Amino acid sequence: MKRWLWWTVIGLFLAFIFVGYGVTKRVETAKSYKSALELGQAYVNDGNYAAAKVSFQDALKKKPNDKTAKVYLEQTKCYEKGLDQIEDKQYSKARTSFQQVALKNYGLGILVKRASEKQMELKEVIAQLKSFEQIYARADSLAKNYEYTSSNTQLAVILGYGSIRDNYYDDIFQKAQALKRSNDAKLRALGYNVQPPVEDELSAAQLAQQNNISKEQLKQAKVELKKNGVNITDLDDKQVIKVILQARDEQKSIAELAEEYK
Repeated sequence: MKRWLWWTVIGLFLAFIFVGYGVTKRVETAKSYKSALELGQAYVNDGNYAAAKVSFQDALKKKPNDKTAKVYLEQTKCYEKGLDQIEDKQYSKARTSFQQVALKNYGLGILVKRASEKQMELKEVIAQLKSFEQIYARADSLAKNYEYTSSNTQLAVILGYGSIRDNYYDDIFQKAQALKRSNDAKLRALGYNVQPPVEDELSAAQLAQQNNISKEQLKQAKVELKKNGVNITDLDDKQVIKVILQARDEQKSIAELAEEYK
C-alpha cells in the first residue's frame, strides 16, 4: 500500500474516533444538563430552594449561558430572598421580591403561583399593620390620659383580629398585650373588676416572653424535673413554664415542686 494511501486511512480512522467522541460527549452533557434541570425543579416543588439553586447552577455549568437554567436560577434566588426578607420583617421589600418572581418571563410556573399568593398576602399584612399601628397609637395616647377603659376598647380591635397570632403580627400583638396588661393593672388598682388574661390562649413562646422566661431557664427546669423523677415527656413547654411560674409565686425551687408532677 502506498504511503499516501496509508496515511489517508489513518487520518480517516482518527477523524472517525474524534467525531464519535465529540458526539458522545455532547450527548452526555445534554443528559447531565437535563438531569440537573429536572432535579432543580423537583427541589423547588419540595420547597428546598437552597438545593434547587445548586442544581440550576450545575445545569449552567453543563450549558453556560443557557436561558432556561439562568431564568430558573434567578427566579429561585429572588423567591428565597423574599422569604428571608419576611423573616427579617421587611414586608414591603419581600412583596417587591415576590412581584419580581411572579413577573419573570419563562420562569417556573410553581414559583409564579407561590410568589403571586405571597405578594397578595403581604399586601393585606402591610395594610393591616399600618392600621394596627394607628390604633395602637390612639390606645397608648388614651392610656397616658388615664382613659384605660377606652384604651382597652381600641386594643380589642387588634387583639380580636382573627390572624393576630400569625408571625407577621408578633410585634404589634406583644405591644398591644403589654399595654392591655398595664391598663388592667391600673383599673384593678382603682377598684374595677377586670378579668385576668387567659393564659391558655397564649402559645408557649408568648407565655415565656410575657413572663421573661428564657429558653435556658426552660431547659434547666426540664433538667431539674427529670432529675427529681418527673417524666418530662408528659409535659409540654407550656406546662413546664407554668411550673416555673408556680415556683416563683410560692418561692420554691423546681425540685421542691417536682413531687406534685410525678
